[in-house]
Amino acid sequence: MDIEIDYEEAESRFLSNWSGDYLDDLDTSQYPFPNVLWHVKPAEEMAIKSSMMILVGVSGIFLNCVILTILIRNKWLWSPSNCLIGNMALIDFLLLFFCPWFMLVRDFFQNYVLKTFGCRFEGFLQASLLLASVGAVMLVSYDRLAAAVLTAEARITKDAAPKVIVITWIVSSALALPWTIKRKYVERQWLNYLETFCAEDVQLLGIYWHLLLTMLVWVPLGIMIITYGVIMWRLQWSARALSSRGGGRSVTRAKGKAMRIAALVLIAAVVCRIPYTALLYWRNNLPPKINSVDGSFSIMWFAANYLMYLNCTINPLIYGFTNLRFRKAMDRTPGVACFKFGSWCCVCTFFKRRNFMAGDKNTEKIFVIENSPGPNKKLSRVVKNILHINKDSIEFSIKIDEMTTKPTKLTPLKNEQF
Repeated sequence: MDIEIDYEEAESRFLSNWSGDYLDDLDTSQYPFPNVLWHVKPAEEMAIKSSMMILVGVSGIFLNCVILTILIRNKWLWSPSNCLIGNMALIDFLLLFFCPWFMLVRDFFQNYVLKTFGCRFEGFLQASLLLASVGAVMLVSYDRLAAAVLTAEARITKDAAPKVIVITWIVSSALALPWTIKRKYVERQWLNYLETFCAEDVQLLGIYWHLLLTMLVWVPLGIMIITYGVIMWRLQWSARALSSRGGGRSVTRAKGKAMRIAALVLIAAVVCRIPYTALLYWRNNLPPKINSVDGSFSIMWFAANYLMYLNCTINPLIYGFTNLRFRKAMDRTPGVACFKFGSWCCVCTFFKRRNFMAGDKNTEKIFVIENSPGPNKKLSRVVKNILHINKDSIEFSIKIDEMTTKPTKLTPLKNEQF
C-alpha cells in the first residue's frame, strides 16, 4: 500500500521542535531533514576561527616546549617543585597539540565526520587532559603552600613527585572513562539527508557533566584562592613581626611579588574557566528539542573552549617565566638561548633593583662578631661573600680575634636610616 506524504506538513511539524525521544520511535526516512542544511560553515568564519586557534595553539606549544627544554637540559633544575611545573607544561603541550583540531572539525561541519573512533576517543582525550591539568595546578598550589607555610616534612620530595604525578594521570583517565563508554556514533537517514552525530547517554552523562564542571572549575579555583590567601596571610604576619624589630624589608618585597603572581593566577583562572561554567549550565537547561541549539550557543561553545586552551598558553608564562631559576637557565640552554627570554624577562627586575639600590645608599649596616669560625671555614669563601656586598652603601665594623688572624663570622644587626 502506497503512503502519500505531505512534505510541507511534515516539515512544519518538525520545525515546531519535536523532542529527541519522539524521534527515536519514528521512521525518519519518510520525512525531510527538519533543520537548515549548511554542510560546511562559510570560508570567512572558518578562516577567522582557524587563525585564532593557530595563534593560541602555536604560541602555547612553543612556550611549553621552552619550559620542557630547559628542564630536560638542566639537571640542576630537577627539584620537586620544578618537576611539578614540568608536568603542567607537558599536559598543556598535549592539550594544545591534539584537542583544538578536534574542536575545529566539530565546529566546521554540520555532520559529525570523526566517525566511531572520534566519538569515543575525542571526548576521553580532552576530558582526561583537562582533569590532569587540574591535578597539576593543585599539586603546584600545594607545593607553594607547603614551602611558604608548612614544615619541610610536608613538602613533596624528589622521590614522591613522580609518584603523585602518575597518580593524578591515572585518576584523570579513570574519571574520563564515561566519555568512552557512554557515547556512540549514530547515523540517521532522512528523506533528503543522512545525519551523523555523536550521541550521549543523557541520564548518566547529565550527572557526570556536573561532576566534570566541579572538577574543572570550582575545585581548582577554590584551592588556588585558599592557597594564595594563606600565603599572603603568612607573609603579612612575618612582615609585621620583623618590622616591629626594625626589619622585614625582604619579606615585604617577597609579599609584593607573591601578590602579583597570585593576582595573575586567579585572574587567568577566573577569565578562562568561568565561561565554561556558563556554557555547561546553559547546555543542561536546553530543552531536548532538535532545534533548541541556536547560533548564540554555538558562539558561546567556541568561546568557552577557546578560553580553556588560552589558559594552557598563559600557564608557562605565569609558572615558568616568573621563576628566577628558569630565567637564569633560559639564556644558556642550547635551543632556547637564541631567543634571549631571560634578558627580556629581567628588564623590569633590573630597573626595580636600581631604584631600590638608589634609595638604600644612605643606609648603614653594622656587623658584630658572633663567634670565631670553625676550622673548616675557608678564607676564600669569606672573601667571596664580602665581594658580593655593595661597598658603596655599606660600612663595616669588624673585630679581629686577638688569638687568630682568620676573619670572624659576621651577623647584621640593624639598618639605620639617615
